[in-house]
Amino acid sequence: MSRAAWVAAALLLAAGACVDANIQLIGPARPSRPAGCNVEVIEKGQPAFEFTDVAVANISCARNRDRCLAELRKQACAVGADALYGFSERTESMYIHMTVTFAARN
Repeated sequence: MSRAAWVAAALLLAAGACVDANIQLIGPARPSRPAGCNVEVIEKGQPAFEFTDVAVANISCARNRDRCLAELRKQACAVGADALYGFSERTESMYIHMTVTFAARN
């Protein structure tokens, strides 16, 4: 299965859990990291290490910000990222919408 097909399949599974995510690869392809890998969440500012942006996510979750963050961490491992940063967040009705950048250590 190609990397794009794998990401699309993962996103379809996520959609069934009241999470709608769109992950777009923007940097060089990287190997996936193990499920449950450590992902640094940097809500303000940028990573303190040298990095390359590898993907951007737009995600929406029903009522639960922690569910959004858990899905973002899971997708970060899948695309080989070490950190999430550049958060833009808004609430609309019962949904939380986020845009986040995925970064990988150089």
